[in-house]
Amino acid sequence: MDDRRKYQRYALSQGEKIHDQFEVKVEGELVRLVDFSVGSMSILSKLPFTPGIVNISVNFKNRGRIDLIGAIVRVSKNGDMWHIGLDFSKIYNLNALREA
Repeated sequence: MDDRRKYQRYALSQGEKIHDQFEVKVEGELVRLVDFSVGSMSILSKLPFTPGIVNISVNFKNRGRIDLIGAIVRVSKNGDMWHIGLDFSKIYNLNALREA
């Protein structure tokens, strides 16, 4: 099997209430997290963001917030939503982490 992913990916189940525990925003717009890894994130959005650099915030409700910068690398239509791929590896130089 040809697995070209550099980092293990973690998918979120549609049946879990995990989305009640945090919220993800891209450029201030609420999106739905589909899956994530150390180097990337996949989301569903009502807006078709264009490729480029964006600000992302993950709010863990009363447990704090993480602010990230990511690059939108893929955008495709998925029903009435947009499936968007974000990459963090180049911005945060994660290649050094992978080689360690």
